[in-house]
Amino acid sequence: MHLKSLLFATAAVVVASPALSADAIVTAEPEPVEYVRVCDAFGEGYFYIPGSETCLKLSGEVRLRVIAAGEKTTLEYDDATSTFSLSNAGGDSYSTKVRARLTVDAKNDTEFGVLHSKLRIQAENDGTPGTDATYGMDQGYLQLGGLFAGYSESAWVYSTNGGDTGFGGKGIYDGSYGYQQRNMLQYQFTGANWFAAVSLEDDADSTSWMPDVVGRLGGVVGGFTVFGVVGYDQDNGVDDDVWNAIGGAAAGAGSSEVGVKLGLNADIGAAGNLIVQGFYATGNTAYGATLGYAGQTWTPEWSVLAAYGHKFTPEVTGYVNGQYFADLYTPTNASGSVDAWAVSGGFKWTPVDQFSLTADAQYTKVDVGSSGIATVGGDPLIDDEWTFVMQLARSF
Repeated sequence: MHLKSLLFATAAVVVASPALSADAIVTAEPEPVEYVRVCDAFGEGYFYIPGSETCLKLSGEVRLRVIAAGEKTTLEYDDATSTFSLSNAGGDSYSTKVRARLTVDAKNDTEFGVLHSKLRIQAENDGTPGTDATYGMDQGYLQLGGLFAGYSESAWVYSTNGGDTGFGGKGIYDGSYGYQQRNMLQYQFTGANWFAAVSLEDDADSTSWMPDVVGRLGGVVGGFTVFGVVGYDQDNGVDDDVWNAIGGAAAGAGSSEVGVKLGLNADIGAAGNLIVQGFYATGNTAYGATLGYAGQTWTPEWSVLAAYGHKFTPEVTGYVNGQYFADLYTPTNASGSVDAWAVSGGFKWTPVDQFSLTADAQYTKVDVGSSGIATVGGDPLIDDEWTFVMQLARSF
């Protein structure tokens, strides 16, 4: 008993002795961390930048397109003779395109309204093996209240306060409506049931201080959105090589022209939506229902575009577009008496959130026979074009 007591006492002394025990371990206090806070003031996806009251949103898209196209008429340039000629391209073809896009939105409230800046960068690979696509600025602008400045879609096709009045019809091939992006200075007016915008747009004409000018006005009447747009093209810069190839003069280049557009967007029942747009142009202009044919851009004197989309199920939407083009202008801005029409349609399937499969087809017919260019080298000129595309896309 005495021996056991002695052993316990010795162990207690050793453990308790400061000289023989290990140094105490001191745990450092963690640094304070400011966790990301959700910002719900501007919709879903925004969060506060730590240490500021600015709300940030990251979004983007990755998509693959497989494109099949029929034989087409193309324009060729002969370096030896410095002349243009029309030719019928080879047989049916296919191609692929991959696009990757990243968009950054930053917003915060100010005494003058919402301060918004947007940056969108993207790259698109055309299928060339071993060739990396180069990323570049696809859009970049700032907005304070109604003031809008930067590079984005022209007010001819879209304004951020225009709601459903932007762009053309539906789907991938959504019609010909003069889509373009411009450097611009714009002011937007927004009322309870109306909207308007005035836009000064750079046409890259360094010889004149006068910009292009676009005005947009629209409103909501019942379940219908109606709008009108007028675009003044200070210098159209058009020199249509297709007409030059058959002896047409290019006197129309550099003229000032005007385009007018009237549109309607209406919901039809709970699942349908109808779009109708009418166009008129005084001559070749960027502000028109510009039609791409034979590698060139042709402006009709007037055009009508109609589109209908129907949501069959929450996952499947179908759509169809139709457009007629009357009197495509020659370079002299005279009526070329050449008409054209196009139809397109397809469906979009979204089996899961943020992923979709789209199948789309387009057919275009141009009445080139009335222009006197019905043949190329003795062969019938290809006056119709068809294109089919399948797209896989993931957006976030």
